[in-house]
Amino acid sequence: MKRRNALGLGPAALLALHAANAAGSLPLAFARGEGGIFVFGRGGDSVKLDPAVVTDGESFRATDQIFDRLLAFDGSTTNIRPALAKSWDIGPDGLTYVFHLREGVTFHDGTPFNAQAVKWNFDRWGDENSPWRNATDSFDYYIDTAGWSDVITSVDVIDDLTVQFTLSQPQGTFLLNMALPAMAIASPTAMMADIANAYKNPVGTGAFQFVEWVPGDHITLTKNPNYWGDVPGLDQVVIRAIPDNSARYLSVKSGSIDMMEGINVEDLPDARRDRNLSVVLRPSLNVAYINVNQKQKPFDNVKVRQAMAAAINRGGIVEALYGGIGSVATQLVPPSLGIGWNPDVKGPTYDPDLAKKLLADAGLPNGFTTDFWYMPVSRPYYPNPQAIAQAFASDLGKVGIKVNLKTEDWGTYLDDRNKLKFPAWMLGWTGDIGDPDNFLFTFFGPTAPDNSWDNAQVKTLLKQAQNSSDLNERDAIYRQVDMIIDQEVPRIPIAHTTPPLVARNYIRGYVPNPTATEPYLGVWLDK
Repeated sequence: MKRRNALGLGPAALLALHAANAAGSLPLAFARGEGGIFVFGRGGDSVKLDPAVVTDGESFRATDQIFDRLLAFDGSTTNIRPALAKSWDIGPDGLTYVFHLREGVTFHDGTPFNAQAVKWNFDRWGDENSPWRNATDSFDYYIDTAGWSDVITSVDVIDDLTVQFTLSQPQGTFLLNMALPAMAIASPTAMMADIANAYKNPVGTGAFQFVEWVPGDHITLTKNPNYWGDVPGLDQVVIRAIPDNSARYLSVKSGSIDMMEGINVEDLPDARRDRNLSVVLRPSLNVAYINVNQKQKPFDNVKVRQAMAAAINRGGIVEALYGGIGSVATQLVPPSLGIGWNPDVKGPTYDPDLAKKLLADAGLPNGFTTDFWYMPVSRPYYPNPQAIAQAFASDLGKVGIKVNLKTEDWGTYLDDRNKLKFPAWMLGWTGDIGDPDNFLFTFFGPTAPDNSWDNAQVKTLLKQAQNSSDLNERDAIYRQVDMIIDQEVPRIPIAHTTPPLVARNYIRGYVPNPTATEPYLGVWLDK
């Protein structure tokens, strides 16, 4: 087997990392001060605290503090680094991965972390007949995002600190997927003791332990004094749900919370002027889009989808409502990924006359009426979803598409869009790994729950790309898929953003990650 370096990086990347560290340009990883309570304000509550069965960033914001994965992302990048696994070996055929686990790690309930615990978690996620599932558990990340349901054939315990994964076929993103927030390792003992309520009583190995969850208000975590890595510099973390962006901003200005995301773009200039605050930009790895249900008429007609795309003034909306943090998306893959972004795809052109012609060609010269669902919480890619939805409705109305705007609470919204209950809706995606597979396969793979676009060619191409470890081959395949999507418009790309976070000026050690799931382990309060 081929032994990889501990960071999983090539020689050039390692040299760059060491050079940056020597130059002092990397953020300090851990606290220079001790103690205190860090209060983070966000727009919505978590759905569940079992990371294996959720897909939303608000749930992962909390679970990423409580749980660890075998691998993690390094600092502000999507380069992988060791976590619960200290090193790994890859078989020459790319079909076996052996992970060497850390010694002396315990779950928050005092039970040992070992290879048996890793196998138990993966068996629970991958075995649809596992008794340790609830009826509503979906394991979308394991099945859809990672695409592991037909790739991982076995997880075998070699000894207490060694576990082997055997694959049915090579997967170029396998190690990156190991760092997905949903691949967090939970205590089997705690889960089996009360599987029905495990989603609200999480037990992991992370830097912080769960204390309480008051739904709709806050989640409280406390420092794990027995953490296997550097002990956190904070005594407690409180993650507060403050749905209104303005109220959340006033909270950080007054000092009642320490940090927030989801600021109204019109408040950004004020935040930048305030000497008590600092604005931190998260690296871009996201896309906002409009989705439609092609199982409902008239969205099964490609001309209708093309008409909607042509009717929306995406450039005007980004300029007016994104406050300088957004750029118009030409496609669903963000340009920051490097591979899989097609420079030849220019995206929909704003052309109301063309939109009217396309509707007439589709047999709808007078347009049509539809419900359009907008998100009840701000997200990095939609800083003010209601205002943006109103702009969509205005533009669509000008070409004869009358829109009835509707919304509902966040958890129900996510569940209903998975069940394709909406005719048209707005949503987006922040990448979990630095790879186009995490966008395109997640959106259009064979089992994607909210995908109504049945395109056999695209599904075949995405699987081919996923099973290749040749970056040039994968890049070419994804560019081909980008072109097909541009023609068929299964989703309308809207924008990419560099999401701003606002912090009190005494916050130190917060390292924003493009995946939007930053650990609070390195945060400390300089006051």
